[in-house]
Amino acid sequence: MITVESICALIAKKLGNKAAGLTLGADTAFDSVGLSSLQIADIVYTVEDDAEIELDPSQAANVKTVGDLVKLVEATKSADVAA
Repeated sequence: MITVESICALIAKKLGNKAAGLTLGADTAFDSVGLSSLQIADIVYTVEDDAEIELDPSQAANVKTVGDLVKLVEATKSADVAA
């Protein structure tokens, strides 16, 4: 299951030592913590693999915060179940 905590753990892993002074949560904006667009894309791909889903690229491009990504994953999983 994809949670705010699991995504924050991915961010911390990507940032390495830079994550030490950061407080990560649902309101954390990806660009505010110093992630490159490549690192953000890698996080999205990892989340897709973990959740066994494929996110709509145009919707994924609009994701700005950890909470946004969790909501998109949940909405995508719900749509997949209904289909």
